[in-house]
Amino acid sequence: MPDARISELPLATTLGDTDIAPLVQASGATTETRRATLAQLRGAVLADRGAHVRDYGAKGDGSTDDGPAIQAAIDDLKTKGGGTLYFGPRVYRIASAVVLNGATVRLQGAGFTEGPGPGQGTWLRITTTGFTPFTFTGANSRGAGVSDIAVQQTHSATQNSSWAPTAYDYVFRVEDCFGGIDFDNVFLGNVNKGIYCRNSGRLDIRRLRGQVFTAGVEIDECLDVPRIHSLHFWTFWTSNVNVVAWQQANGDAMIFRRCDGVFIDQAFVLGYRSMFRFGSSAAGVTTKFYIAQAYADFVKYGVWVEASGTDGQIGSLTSQNEIFAGAGAPLAGSSAIQVDGSNARVQVGNLRIDAVEDNPLRVNGTGNRLDIFALRCLRYNTRGNGAAAIQIADSGAGTPNAVYLGSPALLEPGSGGLLVNGGTNAILATGAPAGKAANPGLTLGSTDTGLFLPASGSLAGSAGGTEVLRATSSGGITLGAAPGGHALEVATPVGTVNRLLISGGTIGAALTIQAQGSDASIGITLAPKGGGLVRAVTPATGDHSTAVATTAYVKAQ
Repeated sequence: MPDARISELPLATTLGDTDIAPLVQASGATTETRRATLAQLRGAVLADRGAHVRDYGAKGDGSTDDGPAIQAAIDDLKTKGGGTLYFGPRVYRIASAVVLNGATVRLQGAGFTEGPGPGQGTWLRITTTGFTPFTFTGANSRGAGVSDIAVQQTHSATQNSSWAPTAYDYVFRVEDCFGGIDFDNVFLGNVNKGIYCRNSGRLDIRRLRGQVFTAGVEIDECLDVPRIHSLHFWTFWTSNVNVVAWQQANGDAMIFRRCDGVFIDQAFVLGYRSMFRFGSSAAGVTTKFYIAQAYADFVKYGVWVEASGTDGQIGSLTSQNEIFAGAGAPLAGSSAIQVDGSNARVQVGNLRIDAVEDNPLRVNGTGNRLDIFALRCLRYNTRGNGAAAIQIADSGAGTPNAVYLGSPALLEPGSGGLLVNGGTNAILATGAPAGKAANPGLTLGSTDTGLFLPASGSLAGSAGGTEVLRATSSGGITLGAAPGGHALEVATPVGTVNRLLISGGTIGAALTIQAQGSDASIGITLAPKGGGLVRAVTPATGDHSTAVATTAYVKAQ
């Protein structure tokens, strides 16, 4: 039909890449009508605009294995210098491994509906174990990422007391990229293990949500500041008590092994063994971690420090340690901060702890130090066994553990427990700098009044910037001014068993100076210096006699 109008042509059915369409192109000074396949047209129009998985054969019907099609798309984009691979609002089943090896490709979904299973948006469905669905590796994968995608797995075990998740591998593995991979707005609906990162610094996770059973995020050998922001693990899939009980016994929301300077902010988890677990690997331990704001709900441990040498800082942490759906009963052995390693250093700004079985804080090992500015403990010592708010292990011959408080701990009424356990060589104290008389380290009311440390083994007090009191470890006390200018001095010889008691008197009663101590008879000696005298002022009336006895003489005045 060479002379037919376009409107007279039969309507095309399903389009294919080899279908031909007319195309008018310039040919010198004139134009010429030529043919082009649909694949040619698409390639020209969409050049440098990313690709869609459907163009590589992905079905998105929830049953076809779309892994090979996704892999083909990634391999093609790699040859073109990388780009964005788009996923439509469909369910893509992944039953074979997808590897981004040296490819800067970003997997871009169409969002998702939060919930127990696929709703609207882009979902990845995983029903087969024994493989890693997505792996990022190679230096050229730095800058790759995953955005606006949800993941679903099948866990078919009956949800009774013996329930356990299906043993799927991590959904995403980031290994040997030596740089950052981004995860933004990812939903792990009912996933056994979420994201694993090793030997790849600058990992960036933002808006990660879902219900993860065994491990949400695990990072190791990350030498350059990973970041986790806005994490929310909740019972999106099920709040069945047996499922959550399994999580509370076995699940760790975030695991850090060798991790340098990780930043974590605005994190919430519900129903885990630990929210933050600091372990170790052959590469080392975590140092300089920074947790800004975190809330751990229905967890055994808010922060669990397994590895020796771990150090970091926590801005604000709330830890509630109850059995899920257990009418408020605490988990056995629970604590907000559990230190099992040695030589750890953790500083905490604000710490609130609700509902633990015995001790809100437990420090084992040796040489550990915790600094806590503000501590509030509610509902501890629930078994009524005298458990202290802070349980600090005796280090034996090792370096003592130490906990320093920046303000008095707020122990809510009704718990009945002590602040710290007895029978330990540990240190529980409030610290202050040494200071000086003009500016004491521990001030009271004004900056020039308080306590300071003039020398090792000494404690002094100043008022208005002037020293008025000093006490030494040898038992000496000076009053009135700095030593040398003081008015009164007290000395306590080694082995002292007798002492002097000076007592005031009520109206009409005399003041007393009295000898006390272990001996049956205790004398009082008044010894002047050189030729000085001991004077006693007698009454102005009467016979002017005196009852002062002396071994020398009394010179009447």
